[in-house]
Parts: sequence; structure tokens; C-alpha cells
Amino acid sequence: MFAIRPTSYGGRGCFATSEIPRGTLVHIATTPFTSVIFRDFRKEVCAYCFAYDLGRTWKVRLRGPETAGLWFCGEECRDRWVKEEDPSRELVPVLELIEQAVALARRKSQNSKVGEYDEDFVHEDFSFQSDAIDSLWKHIDGIVISASQLANPLRNPTLNNRVLALEDIEYDSARLVAVAIVRLYLDSHNTSVVPWFTWNGFCSLESHETDLINRLPALLESHIRVFIFLRAIMPNKFQPFVTTANVRAVLGREAANAFGIWQLPLSSESECLGSSIFPSGSYFNHSCDPNVMKTRIGRQMHFTTSRAVREDEELCISYGMMLTMPLQARQDLLQEQWYFGCRCGRCIAELGSEA
Repeated sequence: MFAIRPTSYGGRGCFATSEIPRGTLVHIATTPFTSVIFRDFRKEVCAYCFAYDLGRTWKVRLRGPETAGLWFCGEECRDRWVKEEDPSRELVPVLELIEQAVALARRKSQNSKVGEYDEDFVHEDFSFQSDAIDSLWKHIDGIVISASQLANPLRNPTLNNRVLALEDIEYDSARLVAVAIVRLYLDSHNTSVVPWFTWNGFCSLESHETDLINRLPALLESHIRVFIFLRAIMPNKFQPFVTTANVRAVLGREAANAFGIWQLPLSSESECLGSSIFPSGSYFNHSCDPNVMKTRIGRQMHFTTSRAVREDEELCISYGMMLTMPLQARQDLLQEQWYFGCRCGRCIAELGSEA
């Protein structure tokens, strides 16, 4: 029905291999490679089907002592999550470690009179250029490798309290990265029974780390703390995969490839409940005159043609609720959030009419 091919403007896109009628379901992204329900909503959003009932707290948890920060709208969703998302039983213990470490750090923070961090890794005069970012990450890598040689790495005076102290946004990032690291571990050991959980497929997506850090410089410090945290708490068998390169790979690709987990039915008043990465869905590029509509159904993303599509025509979606915006507002939003200037047919026509 469609093939992934290079586009004339750079990167790759989805192109129809034959005429496609309106209303045709062209693709289903079955489940995210990695996802996270934001901490503020984790008790109110089903970890499997992403159901959200206007703030109602779900009561169903995992069986046994490990809860892993997961809530479910019912036993069926819980059992399906265990069967489909963690058949290896490797993911739940890691998510539970994150919960325990964050809870412990917050109790310590409440009982401590000292500041949470003694010194930032990113100073005021930092240049935020790609080579400077690379150099800083190499420095962090050296610190963490040295600390890992200590009997208790938390005693390293350079790291101090930073290892376990995470803010909510960092907690969310840590869970997002941890899921991807577990997928990578399983992939490398040929034990992943889910074909769409491939690290190479995920890494084929474009990273926008530098663009993200330049737009939101404070995130670099947060990303470093997430890396240090995961190196401190991840079990030994995962440690070879908790590298600066892999953490950066996840967070850099999440920047421009993530699909928000939005409250349904979708409207301008909907809450964004979390973030998910569907590598196959990320090949649908943006157009301000899209011919494909994306719809979340449970934890799946469905892509359906909104009009008839010609053979060899690119299949495009809208990246956000912007289609009623004027030209410049759309351009500004796409540049700020997705780091490109749109040159779809609609934008080119509107630019020409303004000339």
C-alpha cells in the first residue's frame, strides 16, 4: 500500500505504491517502542490502554509486591500489559527499582536541610554547541566510570546527592529511557519476542538533541542527571547498555518523534497525559494539508486516509492541532516544536499569495 522512500526535501517518508481510497486504514502502530505516563497522571491513566476518566484513580495494580508505578483500568488491561509488554519479565523489576529509588531520595530530601544539588554540571558560560555538548557528555562518562570503581559509587564527592534526586520531568525521562534500555538488552540477546522492539529500527529515526537543548538549555542538566541515576540503580546485566550514547539516543529521538498520549476525545482542552514513540508511525511526515489522519485507539496509533491518495503521493499527517492557524503561526510552531520550516503544498501556496 505504501513504501518508505527518500523525500525530495530530505529524510524519508511514506509514499503510496498504488491509488488509495479515502477512509483506508493504511497502518497500525501496534504498541510503543517506549512510553511513559507523566508522573502527575500515572494513577489516573491505564498503563495498557491509556484510558483516562477525568481524574478518576484506577485501583488495579500488578500482582505481587512489585507495583512498578503502574495502574490499570481493569484486570484485563493489567494481564494484557504483562503478556504483551513484558513477556520476558525483565521490565517490571527495573521500573520497580526506579520507584523505590525515587521514593527513597524524596524521603531523604525531606529530612535534609542541605540543598539537593551542590553544583550544576552545566555552567552559565556553556556554549550549547554540538561539540561542547559532546565534550560535556564525555566528561560525565569519565566521572561515572570512575565512580563505578568505588565500593559505593554514591560516595563520589563529585556526584554527591545528584545520583538519586530526580524532579518529576526527570523521573518521566528516566522511565522512558529505562524501557528502551530493556528493549535494547533483549534485542541484543535475541530474547525479544516482539518484532517491533528493535533498537536499530528505533535508532533509524532522526535525533534532535542539539535542537532540543538549544531551545530548552536546562534540559541538558536534567538529561545528565537521568543518566547518572540509571547508572546508579540499573541491575548489573543492564549496565553495559546504560551508556551516554544510548541515553542521548533515546532522549534526542523523543524530542521530535514522540506522539503525545492525549486525553480523548481529542480537543483543544485535552490534557497531554504522557509520551510514546512509535518508530513505524514516525515515518509519516507533516503537511498542513494532510491526507492521513492519525487516531489513538487504546495504546495503538491508527493511520487512515482522509481523502483519496494518488499513486506515488506522499502520505502525510498533521503533527498537531494547527490546521486552522494562519501561515506564520503554523510555521513558528513547527520550527519551535519539530525544528523545521514547513514547505508543504499549502504553505508554499500561502507564501506565494503573500508575496
